[in-house]
Amino acid sequence: MTKLSNHQLFTLMFIFEIGSTTIFALGIGAKQDAWIVILIALIIGLVYMWIYTEIQSKFPDKNYVEIIKLILGNKLGIIVSIMYISPFFRHASRNAREFGELIIITLLPETPLIIIVFLFIAISIFIILKGVDTMARLAEIFFYVIMFFMLFIYIFTYISGNVDFKELLPVLGDGIKPVLKELPPIIMFPFGETYVFFMYWSYAIEKDKVRKTGMKVIFYSGLLLCGSVMMDICVMGAGYTSIATIPFIEAIKLINIEGIITNIDAIGVVLIFIGGFFKMTIYLNAINNIICIIFKIKNRRVPLILLGCYQLWFVLTFEPNYAYHKWLTSFETTYFMLIYSNIIPLILLLVYWIKQKRIEFN
Repeated sequence: MTKLSNHQLFTLMFIFEIGSTTIFALGIGAKQDAWIVILIALIIGLVYMWIYTEIQSKFPDKNYVEIIKLILGNKLGIIVSIMYISPFFRHASRNAREFGELIIITLLPETPLIIIVFLFIAISIFIILKGVDTMARLAEIFFYVIMFFMLFIYIFTYISGNVDFKELLPVLGDGIKPVLKELPPIIMFPFGETYVFFMYWSYAIEKDKVRKTGMKVIFYSGLLLCGSVMMDICVMGAGYTSIATIPFIEAIKLINIEGIITNIDAIGVVLIFIGGFFKMTIYLNAINNIICIIFKIKNRRVPLILLGCYQLWFVLTFEPNYAYHKWLTSFETTYFMLIYSNIIPLILLLVYWIKQKRIEFN
């Protein structure tokens, strides 16, 4: 039986939340107020974390498929569970594409995309076959690596003299409307994506601490993302940040301390790669578990390998270029993720409450 300690669950969720988000300047449509967008989204993310963990607390030993079937019934529950394969797969494939493109743009411009994506998926499958507990132990190690180097980047960006806090002014210079306009996709990405952990919370040893752990993850990861966006804007200005291919990397490139500490953008690439790898692996494992549960497959290896092969083909053929990928990501988070991350969990909780009231009434 897989068991996750409170700290393992925290690190796994935290790295997942950071994931690929630093590739994008979240909320930059609100210009210098992008950090306000993230903070408001963080608060709303805490509300949805409460909803998720409220559902989980009613069925502490069950994963999401089992919970859906218990609340909606077997037939409807299976249909809804199968529906979740599609968004999980899109998220996993999106991460694979993002990091394939990232490696080509920053480190290996001559390497074919298929080679990078193949290795990315193959290593992910290898880790999944070793088990969730192995993945969690790796997360514990890489958590400290990420935090050390993020602190390193913040300190040396400031020391290098590139930071101008005036770039954050005027606060709400264009009013609240641009902030509200940017808010929906940021609620979904990254905060709304934590619904995937419905497939992992049943592994927790201390099930009574799942909510507290989830809330801490949303809060601390939100602050880190807020800090990253503020750094991007303070270093490059809101205008350039909004058009930069990878703002986080562009900001790191400008670090230069007496010509000694310079050209450290590779550190940023590695940090983003670690986050994206864990994010894709968490999604792939969740998909494989859903498939094995619904179709009662005992050998998890076969569907996982087939899933990896299909993902490799999908990543390489579905999106023609990186510009299309960025547009589609924004479109999906705004219009489709709302259903899976917000509406369905809320409906599940309401249906559960109604059923419980009926039982009490009778």
